[in-house]
Amino acid sequence: MSVKKVFPATAIKRVDALASKGALSVGCFVHDGKLIPAINSCTRLNRLNEKAKLSWYSGLTKRYLLFTQNKLYYSFGALNSPTTVSFIAKSPSLIEIRNATASAIYLFGDTTYFKINTLGNALTFKGGVMDCVMKNGRIFGIDTSKRYTIRWSGEGGIDDWTEGISGAGWAALSQGYGEILNLVVYKEKLVAIREYGLAVLSAYGTPENYKLSYPPYKLPKVYKYTACVVNEKLLFCTDDGIYSYDGNTVEKAGFELADEIESPTFATCNNGKYFLCGVSKTLKRKAVLVYDAALNAAYIIDTDANTISVGPNVFAYSDTYETQLKEGGEYSFTSGEIDFSTRGLKVLKEVVIDGDKDVRLEVSNGVISRIVGGVRGKFRPNIRGKSFKITVCGKGKIDGISAVAEVLNEV
Repeated sequence: MSVKKVFPATAIKRVDALASKGALSVGCFVHDGKLIPAINSCTRLNRLNEKAKLSWYSGLTKRYLLFTQNKLYYSFGALNSPTTVSFIAKSPSLIEIRNATASAIYLFGDTTYFKINTLGNALTFKGGVMDCVMKNGRIFGIDTSKRYTIRWSGEGGIDDWTEGISGAGWAALSQGYGEILNLVVYKEKLVAIREYGLAVLSAYGTPENYKLSYPPYKLPKVYKYTACVVNEKLLFCTDDGIYSYDGNTVEKAGFELADEIESPTFATCNNGKYFLCGVSKTLKRKAVLVYDAALNAAYIIDTDANTISVGPNVFAYSDTYETQLKEGGEYSFTSGEIDFSTRGLKVLKEVVIDGDKDVRLEVSNGVISRIVGGVRGKFRPNIRGKSFKITVCGKGKIDGISAVAEVLNEV
């Protein structure tokens, strides 16, 4: 009597690895189904004698500034031969003042300020405020002793702190959303970034017309120095990832990697991009997240950074080093878990790399990995598992990465 063997039914499935949820892009980003190289080269330049705390790029003077624990460094580029002055501040701030007759850059500390284009002598600062911004010719800042209070200067500018109906003044915020962390000028209004929410000061005309309002959103813990205006939205980082405010609604950002950074230390923006320093949850070390608002795409720069300055060049600063960041290095892309929408076992038959340059490829089922270099086109791993991760490392653009599996019990 003959016995006919019955084999399990199978089906061939193909998925786009670049579209997998939970992917990590380091030095590259995914846009329109393609993998695009980005900032991925990190070169150490100068050793720092003190821990970097804050940094800026002044577009008005084309200079980079770095504030450490007790010093201010000032340079046209890298810190090879910077101007250095002693500077003490709990929370310093940089303001650029542009007008038809004269422009100036000011850095404000606790009790002193510097006029940057004539850096050298510290001038006495009488405001009693920190985290300053400029709006309608007035300085606005957080009261150094009352963290729920916003103070503003008179019409006379930086040194005019005489209170009056049209002069200097203050506004005390309700204490429901915590202390004020930073101030940001957004859509002609002043937004106070608070520990657990926002407050908005409509500062038009004379101070008697100023009006406070409170967007009704209780937020997870908000981090200081992470608020920036990017493409008409105010972005900031919380314990629950990055959030945005459009002038009406506060909501959690929906882009990939929006919750990748924890313990953030600093953010800045330039040319429609948001740069956030902190600790990568996946890499488990310090890194920089870059979000391109126009493309709605984000990626990680794998570098140690407390703070970052973004101008024509990009410099990151850590506890010990200044590092220049640019394109031209090697990137890595790791897909999320690819299970071909089934729970059972399957065999990963092919990985297809559509690009004009070779890449290094790693395929893993969570237990074993297969690594091969010089891949272009098809690679046949023939690895069995319930789900897989695919990692590619390279330098060139990739037009697509697809994975093909033979799935059991799928007809």
